[in-house]
Amino acid sequence: MEPALKRDSTSRTNPVEHWLAGALALACAGYASAQAYPTRPVELVVHTAAGGGGDIFARTVAEIIAKEKLLPQSLVVSNKGGGGGAIAFNYVAGKRGDPYILLAVPSTVLLTAPLRSGLDIGLDKFTPLASLGLDLNAVTVRADAPYATMADFVEAAKREPNTLVIAFGSIGGTAHYLAYQIEKVTGARFRTVSMKGAQAVLSVLGGHVHATTENLSEVMAHVEGKKMRVIGVPSAQRLAAAPLLPTLREQGFDIRSGVRRGFAAPAGIPKEAAAVLEAMLEKAHQSAEWKEYAARNLLENTYLNGAAFARYLAERQPEMAQFMRDAGLAGKP
Repeated sequence: MEPALKRDSTSRTNPVEHWLAGALALACAGYASAQAYPTRPVELVVHTAAGGGGDIFARTVAEIIAKEKLLPQSLVVSNKGGGGGAIAFNYVAGKRGDPYILLAVPSTVLLTAPLRSGLDIGLDKFTPLASLGLDLNAVTVRADAPYATMADFVEAAKREPNTLVIAFGSIGGTAHYLAYQIEKVTGARFRTVSMKGAQAVLSVLGGHVHATTENLSEVMAHVEGKKMRVIGVPSAQRLAAAPLLPTLREQGFDIRSGVRRGFAAPAGIPKEAAAVLEAMLEKAHQSAEWKEYAARNLLENTYLNGAAFARYLAERQPEMAQFMRDAGLAGKP
């Protein structure tokens, strides 16, 4: 009779113990994965060439994040200009689910690019993460112009429709949109002209046009030099950094306009990664460096988290689409 085989306790594992060990391993792996993000540099895409306002904004935030050590990896700025933003937006939209791609978002351009290009780069292609502030335009005239207030300017336009000239830099841009809003809200009719570069501001200084709706930061040096006068800023309230500038709202014109400067990722990124990026951007907004940048560039320093930024973009989408149709720009490349 053969002796009974002796059971080796190391050769078999209790099924319950095996399941618990596997579950623990998976949990630990998931925890490690969540903690590890990001494990490599993150590409930060800008829709313009280096040196523009959007590029300076993106690089400023990237520098703050690096200095404050808000991310364990670097943000590498990548300029993908052209197509009125369509090239950059299409590139990021095509990276669905990839948390290692970020987009510096100028709200107006993001909302109008799909209408201009016809590309499938709508809001559903992106994950809004945060907006750090509102970059404002303003209605600005020459210092010796006979318009002390926005009401003066509107009344003069109503007396002589299509006579007063408003200049701005980019067709379909925020300055153009502000001129459009003024006409829509007041019923006044202006002549509008688009000029390259700083020509809109220079044309006001030279007396060739009556006003410009260009960015506030582009006219402030002339305002401080007593050569130009801001007669209306489309902000919720007066800016702390420029308390003497009147808002359009306080003068009875319910107009809010500007570029929401923020960030988005491709659609479908992991929630854990989105949370890391949102927290990073909120801390950047709280930094002394950001506050100094916002004050220096006369931004309305209002923060929106990812959900609030998404709502803002969705609410603005119909009115921007209407603007593009009214301006005859929808569907143009």
